[in-house]
Amino acid sequence: MNEVGMKRRLIPVAVFIGCLLAMQALAYIPPASFLLDRLASKRAKIGVSSLKVVMQCVHDGGSPRGETLYIKSKGHVRRERGKAGVIVCNNGRCYEKQPGGKPERLPRWAYLPYLYFAEPNANGSRYMGLLRSLGVDTGVDTITRCYSRLAFVLGAKNWERDRPQFWLDKDIYLPLRLMVRHEKSLVDILWIDWGSKKGGDWFPSKMEIRIDGKTVERCEISDVKTGVSMPKSLFKP
Repeated sequence: MNEVGMKRRLIPVAVFIGCLLAMQALAYIPPASFLLDRLASKRAKIGVSSLKVVMQCVHDGGSPRGETLYIKSKGHVRRERGKAGVIVCNNGRCYEKQPGGKPERLPRWAYLPYLYFAEPNANGSRYMGLLRSLGVDTGVDTITRCYSRLAFVLGAKNWERDRPQFWLDKDIYLPLRLMVRHEKSLVDILWIDWGSKKGGDWFPSKMEIRIDGKTVERCEISDVKTGVSMPKSLFKP
């Protein structure tokens, strides 16, 4: 066999080996502790301790309405929902107050959509403990695709979409999805499209909540501001 023929035969072999090596590299998943440390480091690098987010939200297929979200370190949230009332969270406990009514305690998962924002002093061990308390088995993992992004998945394999799990962007280490159990229902929280002109790495351009596969809330941001002064009285339930 001449030299040209030999090279032609070797090219497919080289391509196959290259693809195999690429697949092996893609399949490697760092330990959960490493991934959550990277998430905490990312939030610390962003260094935001307060956020004001203006959104357009749709609830249960209704008409879009304007809402304003205030988030302040550590664990303080106020969500003004117009005629639907106000939601206030402190240290993971959320209350909803409708016009003319009294504050009512919301389920534990109600704080989770705001968990990874305004946390300049976050640490990976805290995130690890939180995920385990939510029933996420951090010893089980895989890689999948979330919209256009590749994601590390902690807590489930590709075929297990009914288990508590956490999805983290493979390249930028920002949260993409969190699925938790509430009584007999599966609550699915999605943070969609990081890096937009309006939200940057501070806040995703879309946020969605599904319960048992049904979309119950979808918000799209209109504006995000950082470093906004927020008095303590803003977060009184």
